[in-house]
Amino acid sequence: MNDQRRTTVSRRGARWGGITALLALALCLVPLMAPAQQQDANRLPVGQLPTEADILQDPDLDGSPIDISFVDVDIRDVVRFFSQITGINLILDPEVSGPVTMELFQVPWDAALETVLASHGLGVIVQRNIVRITSLSKLAEEASERARLQDQNLAAQPLLTRQVKLSYASAEELLELTERQLSARGDAVVDIRTNSLIIRDTEESIASLANLLELLDQPAPQVNLKARIVETTRDFSRDLGVQWGFQGVADAAHGNTTGLVFPNNLAVRGQNRPSSGIEGTGIGGTPFAVNLPTSEATSGLALTMGSILDSFRLDVSLSAMESAGRGKVISTPNITAQNNQQAHIESGQRIPVQVLVDNTASIQFINANLQLTVTPQITDEDTIMLDIVVDKSEPDFTRQVNGVPTIFTRRAQTRVLVRNGGTTVIGGIFQLVVNEVESRVPVLHRIPLLGWLFKSQQTNQNNNELLIFITPQILEH
Repeated sequence: MNDQRRTTVSRRGARWGGITALLALALCLVPLMAPAQQQDANRLPVGQLPTEADILQDPDLDGSPIDISFVDVDIRDVVRFFSQITGINLILDPEVSGPVTMELFQVPWDAALETVLASHGLGVIVQRNIVRITSLSKLAEEASERARLQDQNLAAQPLLTRQVKLSYASAEELLELTERQLSARGDAVVDIRTNSLIIRDTEESIASLANLLELLDQPAPQVNLKARIVETTRDFSRDLGVQWGFQGVADAAHGNTTGLVFPNNLAVRGQNRPSSGIEGTGIGGTPFAVNLPTSEATSGLALTMGSILDSFRLDVSLSAMESAGRGKVISTPNITAQNNQQAHIESGQRIPVQVLVDNTASIQFINANLQLTVTPQITDEDTIMLDIVVDKSEPDFTRQVNGVPTIFTRRAQTRVLVRNGGTTVIGGIFQLVVNEVESRVPVLHRIPLLGWLFKSQQTNQNNNELLIFITPQILEH
């Protein structure tokens, strides 16, 4: 009998000795953890935990680092050790048992606890500030039981029917979203006439859906878009021409006979046969030897000189043309669009074109106008994302095919981010066309200075510039 009592006392002494050793180890570890708390502000101090022990559920939170050295220590004593150094209420299920042998240095206490539990096939469930530790299989079984019980409770609840009217949103567009939020017994249909949803489900589900639909049924913000399309043109033309001819006569009638039997008289003159229809003789009737006039002269100078008896005559004609023009076309389309909704505006003309298909003639129309297509998206930063397509087309009647003018098209398509009320340039097209034509007499036009008497020059220059400005403005409700 006394031997049995000595055995019991020795066992109790051994148990309390183990607990005393663990408490002593905890007291030694507390000073070691204090510096780590000061070095890392993101770590949670010992005994100061968020509500519901979030540190065991949030992987972004780390506990204070600790040093641990266990050799064949019962897992219950290990869990009790973690409860004492952290202040968390830890509860173990009766079937949890087994020895723990581990040696860790400067490891967050929550990571150490998770390692111990994982090595024994255990998991945790947090309820407010109480952490329950049990086997993973039991946790899965309990979760399945809770789900089954919840399904039974839902199946026992009566079904209600409610009409939810929508003012701004489309009931057809929200039907799919509504069906996803219904319970397994729920159903929803659309009443197009009243733009409403007829929902049949439990009271709790209907109340949740009604709150969601109320949040979604809001007037969409609108954006006013002002476009400014500026097109400038500059034309310059210059045409310089020269015409000159001469005529010399030597005969007895003019008092300057050659004194020769043959030729008894002599006549020399310039000769030209113009094909442009421009007069080929000068003031004195002398044909031009060099006939390079301007095509459309706006000014000219003619000179004729001759002797008394008109035995020698020189006719000179200078012609020039220069023109310059400037033009500006400003288009200002203005359109208002809802958020995330495409808007389109166009202005101009459509050209009819006859098309023959299978011996059947039909008329098709080709757009030759200004078109603006835009889809605005309002951001939380008071900026506006714009998907823009600008198309400016116009007919070119100087170039026709079977009587149909060609279409000169300029198009810009882009996505830009603009602040509310700001202006952005989404496109710029600059076109420069220069044509130079020189008509000349071969070889003679190369003579320095005098070469200008044997050539004419024509220069045409055309500048065209297109700029597109967009100004979005969010409209207040």
